[in-house]
Amino acid sequence: MPSGPPQGGGGTIALNTLIDYIIQRTYAEMTVLSELLPRKSDMERKIEIVQFAQKTRQLFVRLLALVKWANSASKVDKCGEICNFLEQQSLLFVETADSMARMARETLVNARLPNFPLPYAVDVLTTGTYPRLPTCIRDKIVPADPITVTEKRLTLQRLSQVIQYRLVCSELPPQMRRLKIENGRVKFLVEHEFEVTLTLMGDSPTIPWRLLDIDVLVEDHQTGDGKGLVHSLQVNYIHRLVQSRLLDNEKPLHDLYRMLHSFCLSLQLEVLHSQIQRLVRERLGDSVRVEEYTAGKCLFVSYWRDQLKKEKDGTVYKLSVHVSEDDEGKPLQISHTPVMTAEESRKVGLAIRNDHLSIEKLLIQTIEVRTHARLKELAKDLQKYVDGTCEIKDVPAVLHVPVLNPYTSAEILRVAVDIQRGTFLTSVPCSDHPVIQEIEENLNGDKRNIDKQIAKLRCELALLRCEKSVQQLPASSHRQLPFINLSGNPLENLSKYKLFVRVPKQTNFAVIVEVDDMPPKSFVYKYYLLEMVAASAETSDNTLVEDTSPVKPFLRAKHLTPINIFSLTHGPYATVFSETDETELDSLSRKRKLLLGDQEGSPPKIRKESPYFVSPLAFLLAHCEEKLPFVALTEELTKHGISHQGVQVDGEGSCMTLNIMDLPDCEGCSPSNMQTLKNNLLTCKFRIQVRPTRNWIVEFVFTNCPLKSTSQKEQGPVQRVYFSFDLNTDQASKTVQDLLDEWTMVANLYNAVTNFSHFFNDKRTGIQDLIEVRSYNYKKLTIVYGATRTSLVNIMWKVDTKLFHLTLGTCGQNATTINPHVLMLTQLQEELNNTNSPDAIANLVQLLNDTWSPLTSINKLTTSPIFGASTYPKQPMLSFTVIPQSATHVRISFRNVSCVDVHFRAGKMVAVRDGAISLFDTSKVIDGFSPTPGLKAFLNMFVDETVTGNHPRRRSTTDEDHSLSPVGIDPMDIFLPQNPSVGSPASRPRQDSNLRFPNPMTPPSNPHTPASPSASRISSGYASSPAAAFSLSSPPSLPTQVSHSPSAALISTPSPGTLLVQSGSPGNPQLHVPSPGSFVPAPSPQSLGIHLSSPAGPFITPQGMVDGGSPFTMPSPGTRNWPGSPSVQGPSPVSRHGTATSPGHPALHSPQTQVKDSEHSKSSVVSPPPRMLSQRSWAASIPTILSHDAFNKLLSPCLLPGMNFLPASPLERFLGCVYFRRHLPRVMQGETSLQSMQSNEPGVNAFKVESLQFRVSLNPNTLQSLHIKVTPTLEYQDQWTAEEIQILEKFFDLKVASPPYKVNALTAFCRLLGAPARILKDCLQIMRLELMPDRNLKWSVQWCLTIPPGAHPISAPAGTPAVVVKNKMIIMLQLTRIGLMLSSNSEPQSVIIPLLYDITANTIQPVEARPPAPHTQTPAQMAIVSMLRRFAELHQNPSECAIFPSVRELMTNLVIPIQQ
Repeated sequence: MPSGPPQGGGGTIALNTLIDYIIQRTYAEMTVLSELLPRKSDMERKIEIVQFAQKTRQLFVRLLALVKWANSASKVDKCGEICNFLEQQSLLFVETADSMARMARETLVNARLPNFPLPYAVDVLTTGTYPRLPTCIRDKIVPADPITVTEKRLTLQRLSQVIQYRLVCSELPPQMRRLKIENGRVKFLVEHEFEVTLTLMGDSPTIPWRLLDIDVLVEDHQTGDGKGLVHSLQVNYIHRLVQSRLLDNEKPLHDLYRMLHSFCLSLQLEVLHSQIQRLVRERLGDSVRVEEYTAGKCLFVSYWRDQLKKEKDGTVYKLSVHVSEDDEGKPLQISHTPVMTAEESRKVGLAIRNDHLSIEKLLIQTIEVRTHARLKELAKDLQKYVDGTCEIKDVPAVLHVPVLNPYTSAEILRVAVDIQRGTFLTSVPCSDHPVIQEIEENLNGDKRNIDKQIAKLRCELALLRCEKSVQQLPASSHRQLPFINLSGNPLENLSKYKLFVRVPKQTNFAVIVEVDDMPPKSFVYKYYLLEMVAASAETSDNTLVEDTSPVKPFLRAKHLTPINIFSLTHGPYATVFSETDETELDSLSRKRKLLLGDQEGSPPKIRKESPYFVSPLAFLLAHCEEKLPFVALTEELTKHGISHQGVQVDGEGSCMTLNIMDLPDCEGCSPSNMQTLKNNLLTCKFRIQVRPTRNWIVEFVFTNCPLKSTSQKEQGPVQRVYFSFDLNTDQASKTVQDLLDEWTMVANLYNAVTNFSHFFNDKRTGIQDLIEVRSYNYKKLTIVYGATRTSLVNIMWKVDTKLFHLTLGTCGQNATTINPHVLMLTQLQEELNNTNSPDAIANLVQLLNDTWSPLTSINKLTTSPIFGASTYPKQPMLSFTVIPQSATHVRISFRNVSCVDVHFRAGKMVAVRDGAISLFDTSKVIDGFSPTPGLKAFLNMFVDETVTGNHPRRRSTTDEDHSLSPVGIDPMDIFLPQNPSVGSPASRPRQDSNLRFPNPMTPPSNPHTPASPSASRISSGYASSPAAAFSLSSPPSLPTQVSHSPSAALISTPSPGTLLVQSGSPGNPQLHVPSPGSFVPAPSPQSLGIHLSSPAGPFITPQGMVDGGSPFTMPSPGTRNWPGSPSVQGPSPVSRHGTATSPGHPALHSPQTQVKDSEHSKSSVVSPPPRMLSQRSWAASIPTILSHDAFNKLLSPCLLPGMNFLPASPLERFLGCVYFRRHLPRVMQGETSLQSMQSNEPGVNAFKVESLQFRVSLNPNTLQSLHIKVTPTLEYQDQWTAEEIQILEKFFDLKVASPPYKVNALTAFCRLLGAPARILKDCLQIMRLELMPDRNLKWSVQWCLTIPPGAHPISAPAGTPAVVVKNKMIIMLQLTRIGLMLSSNSEPQSVIIPLLYDITANTIQPVEARPPAPHTQTPAQMAIVSMLRRFAELHQNPSECAIFPSVRELMTNLVIPIQQ
């Protein structure tokens, strides 16, 4: 058993807690003692300290004793627990003994066993039942058998007959005639009061009625919440009381009704009283009061308590609900104070309706009747002040007083009665003016001066109509304006009911609407037009101020003009008198019928428009808005001296117009054309356009158009030209100036078009076959031109610049995306405006047609920026940049290095030259550009002899890249007529019918620019010797050596024709040379016994041209005997009629030299021997004449036969190859593994590596592809096969030196060439797989010579060379999945693999990111890393390079999961 707590023991406490308590108590006492001791004397302090020490010592002594005792406390506790346990066991034994003794003495004494029930057992065992149960149990538990249903029915039927007989024999109250006998009961129903059920206990007539049930039917639908109003105890009490009255009573049913009816009436009064108390408490407050309440008798309620204070006679409005004194059977009666009329009482009701007890409803009905009566009396009083009929409408009742007539529902004065207070409430839906409140106060007061207040309200509502009408218009209204000069102004005489309406768009005009009352029931509008100006508040003068501050400016009223609104709105068509005059007899007859009542008065006319909108005001504002701008405009036109007809109504009556009679002449137009234009101007009208914006519309009507166009709108005999000006009355001068500007524009364009029409209509000019005049509307001339009729130009005259302005566009379904002349727009405008001749437009048209085809070809060039095209990968570089120089001259820059000058010429030809060479000095190069070697030979490949053959061309060394002398002919004279007249190009007559535009002007000459040779000198150089041609005199001021200018056929300036040198030069009087002004055959100086030195010597070297010069060898033509000329030994060129090879022949690029080259020897021409040409870097400055078709072929992208790379134009391929050749020496300087070699062949870059030699040169057949010639060195000839060399050469041709010509790809390829031989062989195998894919492999391979965008994990910018060869080697490959059937919209898998090859260890692995990111690898990278690791484990052949085997392993077995 569990041990209980120790007897007599207390609670326990932890020893550490006790020690803490003692310490805290001691510390607290010491703290208190330290605060109290300073206030005591010395002796008291000592006593306190001794007492504290003694007390504390005793406490700690006790603690010490307790601590010592605690060491043996555990033994004492164990002994105490043992004693407690023994005492509990002893108590249990005593209790057990007592219980057994009690059982033996008391319980077991009377205990007996019954006899065994053998008979019952036999019954149960044999029959399975127990039939001997005592019957007393059945009698007490089992009820008796009920009577049958038939007996019940017969009994109740008999009882119903007895009840019916008793009711027939007795007298019933009239209120209890509704009864129902059923099932031996009778039920009496008194509606909304009670329902009782009675029965009889026998058929004896003396047996009293037995009350079975009472149901009280009085309900409170508002406060009862559906619960019964009578408690069940109250019902039981009433039940007993009524039952007692039914005994020994002659008229028991009458007594029954009186008791229950009286109770129900009292209950109804109590319900009404509770309702009115709740209304007073929650909503009505002091407005309703319970004057008297007597339970079971009456209830008096007073309402309209506030009205009691205003009634002079002290009338109190009361409502009384009471029990009828005359007849106790009646319901609760209603009475009123003051007494209502019979009709009003019937509306409220004479008695309470028991079906719905509601004192609030009763009050509302009473107040509604009272309200209607008061409003009816008020309507009689107000009817004499208004024109319409005062009516009582709405619920609750409201009196509608029509202050205005006609009126709208929003303008009616509504008078209602406050339900709670009984006072009048007034309102007007459209206004809250203070006069409405004044009327309300007057109605609730003595009602004096109500007529004046009604008139005031009428004026306010009439003025409000004007304000609301203005709100629907683009105008603003004000009741007041800040005028500073009202004193003495006519504005003071106006009534206070006026409205200022600013005229729309007219800041200095306002319409004043004044409302005058016409007693007793009407009013009238008066209108005024006020002119005002802004003025300052400090001064009273007419100083105008600008409204620059946010503060509203002050105004000064000027002229006030009354307006007769009737005459304005009706005009001359107003009807003054009635159309049918009524005779006197008809009038008397009508009056008689009205008096006798036979004929009713004519019904009032229903207005079709809303009276809320003041239409005269709107018409007046619109009229002012429309006419005032015309008034200001006429004044301004008069100031400018422009005659007009004044403001008139348009012929159709639709609007106002202002006709202009005459317009001034325009400067710069011919008088005849100006007069013709005025004669053809039929009308010029000003109109105002309202929508979508308010503007001036000026209509010019012209006839006899000088130029017929193809537009359908311009085919009639007259043309209407419309101009739109901003409509602002304050800026009428600007409108007139705009009109003059537009007239100037029309006149200048008409003048130019009239002059052009003479050329256009003349069929001999052929202009009609070149262009189509799409439109000429006097504002713009639209011309469609071009071979396909898809380009158009718009010619307009700009007044601000006083120049013609051009806009370009395209038209038609086959139109290109851009007009080709967009590049030349500025130059074309200058060309048009600088020419003051009558044929300016004709020249422009011819120029557009002549330059359309070459400019269309130029637009085909690629101008988009390319990344990686330069050595700076992050910096994009434009492939081509077109720089217009003039209308017939453009420069085409290629990657900011090469430049080509293109001049457009008549006869469908263009002249092309190297634009990097100075126009005036061939020894100088334009900053930023480098001469393009081989350009002359390349251009000659596109020369069409059938087109350019009719022009004399000098087929001599000047046609090549190495012309004989810089002192050449003036190619400009090729296009000039052979006329002995001398003069500048501007003064020469245009006799060439093909040249439709003027010759370029010669720039101003200076002492250092030689003059152009005359035509006589040109003609004298055909057969005469150099000595007989002309003397080359030299001014003494010039130095000995002069750099000579090449031909200037493409620079719009003639070339110098004389060499100004000192004595001793070829220009002395004893020596004459032919003029360079022609391309006709001329004898060589050596054929005449004269030895000439080449002027190209000062800027060439005997070793050959540097990079950027001519690719051909340039030996000297012979021994130089001229003093001051450089002496360069070399053979003389062949004569003009000797054998010479074509510029495109391979011999020009790889001539036979001492270097033995079998490949070049095969392609060279052995017989006849080629010419040995001298080096002349400025030869390409001499123009090459190309036809438009050849020029288009030169610039159109196409595929190069035999080369499978991107389409590019031949010019781009040629310049790209030259660009590569320029970059190749830089690559050789930057790579230590490449060694430059000296080459005696022109145009060849030679270098070598350890085992191979390379020679890079242009294809001599096309000059559009760059080829590399690979030759093994003598020591390594056995290590390289012909196939490997061919693969290397083919890879360079197709993958390196190909569009878009990225120099970093060339750098990467050269780095590959510098790799060791065994590594280069593996790279060649990869190149072979790229050039010739193996379909048995899963992947195809492609070299990435530059880093592609987004190449992970390489962090270098895109376009950087992707090959690095040091101690380790980095290459980048792209693998593409092949051999799979893919849908049309899906692309094959592709992955870029950067590989790191350790040359020393012969291991290969993917390039890892720095720093490594372990969780950023893609599934493809993970698969590649895994495969390369497995390959490194299996590949243990140190003698074999691991690059190609690892790549082939990837191409064979790499599987990359497809990411969904």
